Amino acid sequence: AASKAEGRVLLPETVLPVRYEVHLEPNLETFTFAGKEKVEVEVKEATDEITVHTKELTIKHESISFKPKGAAELKPEIISYKTADTTVTFKFAEVLPVGQGILEIEFIGLLNDQMAGFSRSSYRDAKGNSKIMASTQFESLDARRAFPCWDEPARKAVFSVTLVVDAALTAFSNMPESSRKLIDGGKRAELAFMDTPKMSTYLLAFVVGEFDFLQAQTKHGVLVRVYTPPGRAEAGAFSLKVATQALDGYDDYFGIPYPLPKLDMVAIPEFAAGAMENWGLVTYREVDLLIEKGASRQQMQRVCIVVTHELAHQWFGNLVTMTWWDDLWLNEGFASWCENYMADQIFPDYGMWDQFTTDAQASALRLDALRSSHPIQVPIARAEEVEEVFDAISYCKGAAVIRMAHAYLGAENFQNGLRAYFKKHSYGNSETLDLWGAWAEASKKPVSELMATWTEQMGFPVVTVKSFSGGKMELEQHWFLGDGSEVKPEEDKLWKIPLICSYGGGEASAPKLMEGRTLSMEVTQADYVVVNVGRHVPMRVLYPEDMYASLAKAIQKGELSVPDRAGLILDAYALTKAGKLGADTVLTLFAAFHDEVDFTVWDALAQALNGFDSVLMAGAKDTIYARFVAFVAKLVAKPAAKVGWERQDSDGHLDGLLRERLVSLQAKFSKDDPTVVAEAKRRFGLFVGGESSALPDDIKVPAFQLVLKNGGASEYASVQDLHTKATTNLEKKHVYTSIGHVADLSKKKEVLEWAISGEVKIQDFFYAVGSVSSSSKEAGDMTWSFYKQNFEKIRAMVKAASPSLMDAMIQCSARSLCSIAGAEDVEKFFKENPLKQNQRTISQVIEGIRSNASFVERILKTKVTEEAFWDKL
Repeated sequence: AASKAEGRVLLPETVLPVRYEVHLEPNLETFTFAGKEKVEVEVKEATDEITVHTKELTIKHESISFKPKGAAELKPEIISYKTADTTVTFKFAEVLPVGQGILEIEFIGLLNDQMAGFSRSSYRDAKGNSKIMASTQFESLDARRAFPCWDEPARKAVFSVTLVVDAALTAFSNMPESSRKLIDGGKRAELAFMDTPKMSTYLLAFVVGEFDFLQAQTKHGVLVRVYTPPGRAEAGAFSLKVATQALDGYDDYFGIPYPLPKLDMVAIPEFAAGAMENWGLVTYREVDLLIEKGASRQQMQRVCIVVTHELAHQWFGNLVTMTWWDDLWLNEGFASWCENYMADQIFPDYGMWDQFTTDAQASALRLDALRSSHPIQVPIARAEEVEEVFDAISYCKGAAVIRMAHAYLGAENFQNGLRAYFKKHSYGNSETLDLWGAWAEASKKPVSELMATWTEQMGFPVVTVKSFSGGKMELEQHWFLGDGSEVKPEEDKLWKIPLICSYGGGEASAPKLMEGRTLSMEVTQADYVVVNVGRHVPMRVLYPEDMYASLAKAIQKGELSVPDRAGLILDAYALTKAGKLGADTVLTLFAAFHDEVDFTVWDALAQALNGFDSVLMAGAKDTIYARFVAFVAKLVAKPAAKVGWERQDSDGHLDGLLRERLVSLQAKFSKDDPTVVAEAKRRFGLFVGGESSALPDDIKVPAFQLVLKNGGASEYASVQDLHTKATTNLEKKHVYTSIGHVADLSKKKEVLEWAISGEVKIQDFFYAVGSVSSSSKEAGDMTWSFYKQNFEKIRAMVKAASPSLMDAMIQCSARSLCSIAGAEDVEKFFKENPLKQNQRTISQVIEGIRSNASFVERILKTKVTEEAFWDKL
């Protein structure tokens, strides 16, 4: 542990906080707040100074005092700031005695508009008037923007919050109100809140504004409220139902009841992330909490998993917190596993574990196949570095290796180990090894040795079936790189892989551990084998090229499960991109799915086909690209006709998702089909004429895209008008993600200018940019040029906001490039204009462009260039 902590930039451990009394008076007209705090501290060893974090606060120097217990008050002699470390040090004339004391500070701060610290958001009330609210976002390092504090996850303390606000406004914090009194002749109210449990600074929260709410009580007696903008309380009904069931479900599963008396969930109009798990007061983007009448299945599922994710954090992260940011994955990976587990418990018809293959696991494998990836457990010296690892590795690969552990340990050992872990570390901090130890104790298996190969080294294996005959199977594992670049022998890696196999559609075997480079197994002989049945391990599988024909027949006979079909598609696509499988073999395999009607399998196909599309559109001859587009249009036609555009009373959850996916594919690949275009235009005409049921949320975006691709100025103006009239963030998002598909290149440029004009909130502006860059080859090049030309303006827009917003902007601006020259241009630009906090994303984008450039070259060396190949498909 000592060596693990080496190099970390931490506050001194000489003085530690025990209990904060924080008193804040936000002013929603001047966008400032006045604050004062009393902090009960423990002086651990004699020292003459106290150092705390502070950022963008004006501390009133004359107010600072320290009173040791039973002694006279002391004033600091010297006050020194370290801007780079965001700290202030108070140096006293005499040594502070070991023991208890009280530190008092008064300060003034800004209610910023950067969605970090204590910030403001604008919204419209029920009458359409523009209003301001204030809320907090402290993870990772922004509690210090609201009050001076020990802003590190291991410095847990109790918090007592008092807020003074306009008497007409609602204010709440992590805990219930303990008292309320009117002051200033009844104009303002002073609200005091009960003490929190012992917790980290990044989990403290407060919100001030006008709200309506819905409430319910869980079976276990916790009061749950969903706060919405005025006039929209009913939109909170779905998330309220999910939250009440999830809290009780987690109580039962973890064996420790939710320890707070209430849980509030609040929709914030301007929010950088999806949500934030503040203990007892979870904040959300509006679109991730509220469900309006007629919402799509995709939107309902999204809200469900964001709620189940955040509520899992009430245990994983809040009750037990990582000691330092290098174990962030313990928070996020576990919550990402739990979101699927609990959603599956509440809504088994969602098929969440099938979808895991094409969602979280697919995201993890895409990112982790890059040389610019990172291990799940990544060393972090300065806390600021954590912003770079809030990514698909911490969240999605974290969830995938936890799911692998669940398969390896068995459900009972997995749960028992978790319960023991929570019991031991409640209200404290832990490291990854603590969890491995709890699981090892419960299962008597070598958990640490197995899991270290997945969390301490980056990347994942491709397992190759070298031979499969005569009742024997020979397997070999290597580090998989998505661009197909050579893995030198000295840099190759090994994983401990729990393998589950089935033969010719038979029963799945018990997990067998592959520990070395090769593994020889006695097997049941059959026409084909499925390695990694159920896709419990985040890896790729390469079969002998001639076995893909047998697998295609097995698909048509219905012998492969949903996750195995979806996994086969995603593996085949990744392997062809890496040059390990011919593009002609893969497209022939895809042709076997012409009768497929499962959403998850189509989700996998859509990812692979869209991947082929982006590189062929940018790098192949028009004739080859046209044949590919026609192939996909034909593949989609039969299932699309079966599902149709109209919602049916008999629709299940997955039917709605399938319709959205197929119509989206038609918007891209059947954009010249007169029947498809006519249907989109007919429905769009009815919709803009006031018949909202003509375009349900499921198909709104693809319909808008089709109409824009086949329309002109009038259709473009109609979509713009929908944005002007939109009353919810979701309605606006539908416009952002489609408007860039307008056919006219000058209009596409107009969209880019609009995105950074200030009319679009910075939480959303990259959506409009992404819709332009993905719409055509010319538009992709234009978007990157636009980003470079407007770089200083874009940087100024997000300068103090979460780095994730600039990450998203870089990805949306450059992801359509598909040449070595493009990669070199991006690299050169960011060398001349460095963005330290976005460096990992920049490296990943550059590597992705190079990989796509190599992919095009590989495709063009196969039969895909021959007309006869397409004629046979």
